Amino acid sequence: MLWQVFGGNLMAVVMGADGQLINTSNIGGVGASLIPNLAPNIGALANVNSSVIPSGVTNDDGTITLPTIEMKTRDPGLALGEMQKIYGTKYMPMFQFIEAQQTGTYTYDPTDDNMMSPEELEAIRQDFEAEHGMSADQALQMAKLERAGQKVAGATAGKVAGAFAQSRLGNAGYGEAALDAAGSVVPFKSLFKEPTAPINTYMIDGVPSTNEEALIASKIGGSEISRIPTSERDVPKQSAMVTGLDVLRGNEDTGIMDRLYGGSEANMANLKMTGYAAGADFITQIAMGADPMDAAKDAGKTAVLSYVANAIIPGSGAVVGFLSKFF
Repeated sequence: MLWQVFGGNLMAVVMGADGQLINTSNIGGVGASLIPNLAPNIGALANVNSSVIPSGVTNDDGTITLPTIEMKTRDPGLALGEMQKIYGTKYMPMFQFIEAQQTGTYTYDPTDDNMMSPEELEAIRQDFEAEHGMSADQALQMAKLERAGQKVAGATAGKVAGAFAQSRLGNAGYGEAALDAAGSVVPFKSLFKEPTAPINTYMIDGVPSTNEEALIASKIGGSEISRIPTSERDVPKQSAMVTGLDVLRGNEDTGIMDRLYGGSEANMANLKMTGYAAGADFITQIAMGADPMDAAKDAGKTAVLSYVANAIIPGSGAVVGFLSKFF
């Protein structure tokens, strides 16, 4: 039994045999307004007398009997003002306002599932072949090949767009960048610098020539050979693609994390190249009939892999992006 004094008035709350909290006294006329007769299944005693919903039962004939359940609200048996005075206290720490109650049973027969006979399945296969001119397996393979073609086309377009961005990073004009992009279809090309033309350091009979050519001419004899002053030598201009790749590489202090984030010049170059490639990848797949959601997911996956690859090995993003289409 619990005793409590409210303003000098004594009252008692007892637990009944069935787990019910009962107000047994109202000394001074105050108790009834503070702790009225409490309904069963309150707080920690919730569901003491509730029935347990049974599990499914397999019958002798193979059918399964399952309970049907409905969520129903429960009434605590208290007026709103009365409940506010005791809810959250030791007398009513909590209350289960909604509970699942069984409303009946349902008998389920597994044999009613859509289980077709071999004859019915064969009829469906024949109807498919008659309508489409190929079997379902052949149609599936063609769909897979078509999707693979869409991905590869997207990767190729992404490679071209990324090369365009790389050339622009190297200060190329739009025309030069377009030519660089068109010549970048080979995926592995972006990994390597273009070969540098040899510098002409000698004049052979008035014609600018390389060291190797001058050495051969000296052995043959009969030619006038002279060295070109350093200030007059024509140094080959570095291509915009190489310059753009150098921007992505950064300086000797630029590391992987600098190309991943931070807003450095190398990081922004990585973002620009990856963004151009991802956009072209997505648009190309859509143009070839790919589902927009599939195209977006695939282009997004390729963009993330390419972005990280470029951060680790500058220029490798196109390679990784192309290979990702096959996994």
